[in-house]
Amino acid sequence: MGENVPLLRVIPPERRVRFGPFELDSRAGGLRKHGIKIKIGQQALEILMMLLRHPGEVVLREEIRQKLWPLDTVVEFDHSINAAIQKLRDALGESAGDPKYIETLPRRGYRFIGTVEEPRAEAASEATPRTAGGIKPGSRHWLVLAAAALGVLTMLGLAAFLRFWEPRDRARNWTFSIPGLPPQTVLSPDGSSVIYTTARGLSLRRLDSGTDTPLYTEAVVSDKPAWSPDGSQVLFRSNNRLIRMPLPNGPPMVLWQKAGITRGFAWGPDGTILAATLSNRLGSLFMIRSKGGDPVRLEVPGLNNGIFLYPEFLPDGKSLLFAWDTADEPDEGLYLASFERGKITGAPVLLRRNLSAGHYAVSVTRGGGSLLYVENDKIYAQRLNVGRRSLEGEPELVAANGVYSEYALAWAAFSVSRTGVLAWKEGRAGLAKLTWFDRKGNVTATAGPPCTTSFVRLSPDEKHVLLHTIAERDGVGIVEENRNGQVELPGLDAPLWTQDGSHIVYARKEGTSYRVMERAVEGGAETGLARLPAFAKLRDISPDGKFLLYKANQEVYAVRLGGSAEGAKPDLVAETMQGQFSPDGRWVLYSALTNGGARDVFVQPFPSGGLRTQLTSAGGYDAVWRGDGKEILYRNGKTIYSLRVEARGVTIHASVPQALFDVRVAPGVFESMPLAVTRDGSRILFAQGVEQPNPQLTYVMTNWESVLKK
Repeated sequence: MGENVPLLRVIPPERRVRFGPFELDSRAGGLRKHGIKIKIGQQALEILMMLLRHPGEVVLREEIRQKLWPLDTVVEFDHSINAAIQKLRDALGESAGDPKYIETLPRRGYRFIGTVEEPRAEAASEATPRTAGGIKPGSRHWLVLAAAALGVLTMLGLAAFLRFWEPRDRARNWTFSIPGLPPQTVLSPDGSSVIYTTARGLSLRRLDSGTDTPLYTEAVVSDKPAWSPDGSQVLFRSNNRLIRMPLPNGPPMVLWQKAGITRGFAWGPDGTILAATLSNRLGSLFMIRSKGGDPVRLEVPGLNNGIFLYPEFLPDGKSLLFAWDTADEPDEGLYLASFERGKITGAPVLLRRNLSAGHYAVSVTRGGGSLLYVENDKIYAQRLNVGRRSLEGEPELVAANGVYSEYALAWAAFSVSRTGVLAWKEGRAGLAKLTWFDRKGNVTATAGPPCTTSFVRLSPDEKHVLLHTIAERDGVGIVEENRNGQVELPGLDAPLWTQDGSHIVYARKEGTSYRVMERAVEGGAETGLARLPAFAKLRDISPDGKFLLYKANQEVYAVRLGGSAEGAKPDLVAETMQGQFSPDGRWVLYSALTNGGARDVFVQPFPSGGLRTQLTSAGGYDAVWRGDGKEILYRNGKTIYSLRVEARGVTIHASVPQALFDVRVAPGVFESMPLAVTRDGSRILFAQGVEQPNPQLTYVMTNWESVLKK
């Protein structure tokens, strides 16, 4: 009977299959990592192709035997399979005990557990001309049968597309790329689209299309945007304004003119909007109506002196999930609170402690929901009993191929829809490592442990570094070259070296103000030097030890040290967050906004004040003065630049900027001082970000619950 039917040969569309940094060319028979070909042997390659044809499914050892060694082949195939799998694991950089891509099922077989990039759509079938049962190619009957077959395939493809967002028996994975730095990407409630931040504003992409649609291009969008519950509007902050905008191209409406710094939004089903704000190291939750009106600060019982992070309403609109950061705990707490009639009712319940905020995911197939969170660069899910306000069962692994996060902001780059779609940005925790470079950009040494982006201060003898990180969990310490540990300095805030390096100066919070103290490096008696306003961050001490620069809010002040510690009167230097004295103490160096809105490098006479001198015109951050006064180094984007400088009386002259080398910039760098240089300029220290995948793909998984235990 089979001879009377034309044979259809299905051509696999996935000629090139990508997963993580790897690409497999199934026709040419080659495996590449970051474009570089890897030799793994034919048997290992055949096994990999079998696994990739059935991701998430078990490929039996017997199937592998039949594929590689036909029945008439005499071979010890158990040993050969084990050897081929080991070669494959070595090539993929994993082990059986900690698999990233290939899971072993003892005595049964293997399963590919990585995420396979969705192949581009190509022709899925091809009719093979062949005479069968008297039907000749090109005849009417042959054409009818071929057309019918193609029609069936087309209908099947259309049916699959129409069911694209419906829950399936198992997860379906694919990837897409968004250019630039990892954006804040948020899935729509129905899982059909994402909104994400760009260098120019906010854009939208439908997941069934490769086209990006700009939504807002007037200014940079800060913080993580949010969707309305019905997906018809978006909410975001730009230029410190909270803005609501109907889709696809409705007019932006300013809900809050002076929202300030925010850390996430929640939009409830009744139109209530919550904004987590940050001011002077303290956080608040404010309530705003989506139609406008004055913001109202919410009281949250039991949580004081901390920061609220990334709130979100659960579907019932009466439960609120958020993260809470306080200096009293090393990790953020993930809390669940009750919200009714515009108020938080009762004390929130701590669900777990974590380095980043989580999300609530509705269970599409099992009812109820789960808390999703990132730990060790992986996504986990744990059942959340909303009625009992508690987590139940054990956490289960959802995605293991690496998820980008920023510990300094307690933010992990993943999002989940109400329909079972999960999206995440590939990568690792955005930490930094103190790295020494020569002037050509060659790495010569490292220092200290991985940490969040840092303030680095080189000791006068250039042998030690005071390290103060953005995230207080990392603490303050002294590190040495080529040593991974640090000497902890608990209880100190923003320490500085004195001129001879024997003492340190630091701030200590006392009530609503800060007290500047001095002590020997190894400890001992303290001496009070000055009292400063709340939220003061020390920046530098003048070479003669008489003046101190410090930051309060977005401004840098100078205050005289010594004499009466209680009577010190600060003077405003500039509207900036950074500041450093010149080696002779006659100038203050900083980066600040220009009239055009860019940030450039300036110097200003000290202590007489006077007009500032702009040294750069194409951008400049993190400027530091070399110890001999002959050079200023700064960063613009990812490049370290050099400026040769010379003071002539009351003026200062600078050369044309010279690019030295590129660095990896860690997240949160705008709030830090990650750059230092030795006195002779031969060695440069930078808190360099850990290496991330390039490009950092966005992974999408449908029906994420299917990877959990039943």
